[in-house]
Amino acid sequence: MHIKQLKSFLAVSESGSVSATAEHLHMTQSGVSRQIATLEDELGFALFDRVRGRLNLNRRGVAFRRHVRQTVDSIDHLPRAARAIADGVFNRVNVVATSSIIHGLLPPAIAQYVNKWPGLPPRVIMRSLREISDLGPEEDFDLVLAPMPIPLPRFRLVETIAFDLQLAGPADCLPAGGDPIDLGMLEGLSFISLDPFATYQESIETVLAEAGVDVRYVCETSSVVTAAQLVRLGVGCAFLDPFISGAVRGPGINVTRIRQNLSHAYGVYAPPNGPPSQESMEFLDTVRAYVQAIN
Repeated sequence: MHIKQLKSFLAVSESGSVSATAEHLHMTQSGVSRQIATLEDELGFALFDRVRGRLNLNRRGVAFRRHVRQTVDSIDHLPRAARAIADGVFNRVNVVATSSIIHGLLPPAIAQYVNKWPGLPPRVIMRSLREISDLGPEEDFDLVLAPMPIPLPRFRLVETIAFDLQLAGPADCLPAGGDPIDLGMLEGLSFISLDPFATYQESIETVLAEAGVDVRYVCETSSVVTAAQLVRLGVGCAFLDPFISGAVRGPGINVTRIRQNLSHAYGVYAPPNGPPSQESMEFLDTVRAYVQAIN
């Protein structure tokens, strides 16, 4: 199979349209159709269900797409890797993490790392929880950061980053000041739910239920960043990690804690064989320093 086939497959899987893919890839519709048909012939199974002129990924197609995306990303990275090697950058650290970690915890750590080691630009890739759980050591990532307790059987846990969740919301709902508040103050407030992908959402709902507190969920999202933006827009309150909540704090928005601590943790994983590289340890040191500064 060829890279053109794989890129055509990814484009069709995202748009569901041969015509849209043809326009995007500057190909003819018949050319895109041939690429897909040839790929399916080589694989020995169909990737799509044909429904009313649209191509919908079937279960085999969904499973295959995860591997194709990783392969295409790696191929697309080769020119940059070659340029880095030509510039003398051999030992750059490769990190993969989920969206909430990449948008909250990592940017300050990356800034410190780049300032300290300007000649070793890190490579940071975002993946979903499902994609991270499918990672193997052959993916060539030095560090994997993911919410706990997501199991990563092909990697070993080298660090646990523990923290207490913070409560962010409009100032007319939450009091100002740093003192923790009682759960009872949340009764009837509008909340943004992080179902079904935030691993701490279940613990939040358990604590609220045990305290007999009913909140009103006005929106559900799988993105912590979206939840933070909705808080900033005054849609409702949300429990956020302290690395995301810091970006929400501002006029009209208060960030506080509750007296019943809601603890959570991110795990830092490394390949199973051999000690982490020096570059990995330097990167992890900057993460530790930032976490200590926040806490």
